Parts: sequence; C-alpha cells; structure tokens
Amino acid sequence: MLISHLKRFIYTKTVKTASTSVESYFEKFCMPVDEWVFQRSREEYVSKTGVIGYRGTNSAGKLWFNHMSAAKIKKQMDETTWNEYFKFTVIRNPYDKLVSKFFFSERPSGTEEQLIANFRDWLQNGGMFVDRQIYTIDGSICLDYFIRYEYLENGIGQVCKHLNIPFEPEKLPQLKANIRDNNISLRAFYDDELKKVVREEYAFELAYFKYTFPK
Repeated sequence: MLISHLKRFIYTKTVKTASTSVESYFEKFCMPVDEWVFQRSREEYVSKTGVIGYRGTNSAGKLWFNHMSAAKIKKQMDETTWNEYFKFTVIRNPYDKLVSKFFFSERPSGTEEQLIANFRDWLQNGGMFVDRQIYTIDGSICLDYFIRYEYLENGIGQVCKHLNIPFEPEKLPQLKANIRDNNISLRAFYDDELKKVVREEYAFELAYFKYTFPK
C-alpha cells in the first residue's frame, strides 16, 4: 500500500492483480526525488513525503504493510487527508484471480487433468479468498478509481493523467509473472458447482464491476 503526500494519492493493494508491479511503479512518488531504488521486497517506509507499506513475508508488528484493509489505512491517517487524496486500486475478474492465486500459492505441476483436479480440490478446501476489505469500508466502495487488470496499462495511464504524472509503460516492472500455466483455458478449471461457489462468494464484485464467467 502507498500514501503519497507529493502527489496526494493512496493506493490500496489487492491480491493477485499485478498489484506489486503497480505498487513498484508508483512508490517513487512516496519518497524524496531521486531516493527511490527498485526493491522486490521492502521494509516499511514512512517520511514526510509518504508511506510505503512493508512488502515481505512477515508483517507482524508493522504499522503499514501489504494488503492492508481500507478501513485500517483510513483509521491510521488524518481523515481530511483520506477524504482529499485520490484513492485507487487494481481489480480482476474473480474467476481468473482465483486460478492465478492457486498457481502462485501451490506451485502445482502435472498434466492438464491433474492441474484442473488439484485446482478444484484446492478451491473447495480452503483456497477461496475474498479481499473486498481492501476497497470497501462497511460494505461500501471507498475508492475513487479502479484499474482493471485486463486493461492494466490503460488504467495506469488514466491514473497518471489524473495525478499529472508522466506515464512510462516501459518502466512498469513485470513481477510474479510466468508462474501460471496459460496453455489451459480458464473455463476448463470450473465445473458448474465451482462456478456457483464463485458467484455466491463474489456476488458483490460480479454485480458492481460487471464481471462474468469468461466466454
């Protein structure tokens, strides 16, 4: 997560949405000019120019950290600043997001049939997650803009335009890529039972962002 006092924005960090790449792109605006250096992991950073949440494996004891809820971010900062700053995040089709999470968390291997079977077992036995708290407070949307993962560069460009930041897509890092087997159709991972589970768990996202099961 990010807070920039230089450019007056707040970035809340969702899960499996290229969020670390986006975070890395914008975090230079949370530091004094020319201080930023790319780091895959990062310690919690707080200065008069901004905040960068801890990015690592153990956030215990950190005030600002990866994937904080919007409510917690708001609680830890001045309410006027929260209200006035431009707030954004990245969203992704839930059906696609869950498959991405499976490959990232499990690092599975095997035939296409085995991967599909393992995904279904994983999802039915604790793999389901919802990170709605990152862009809602008390069940209501609390951010100003959503970058759609499916149109990532365009969305980042729109944020840059709003913040009067030069858009340099060639500088967007490609992190955590090439983990997933993209040779398998997304549709193949889901049977009717699992589609129903996702529809129920992600009813809010499917309705608000107009996502549907991919054709």
